[in-house]
Amino acid sequence: MTAPLLAILLGASPLKAGDKAPDFTLPDTEGRPVTLSKLLAEGPVILAFYVKDFTPG
Repeated sequence: MTAPLLAILLGASPLKAGDKAPDFTLPDTEGRPVTLSKLLAEGPVILAFYVKDFTPG
């Protein structure tokens, strides 16, 4: 995980509507690495964040 993405996930630098997400590489559902910049080269990307996954409850 890249440092900028980790900072965002930890709340150090929240994204606002319209902000560009930092480039990152994370595993897909089968464990293969997926990089945002490579996906964007193929077309638009939708990122979905599920708050409950990062909070108690």
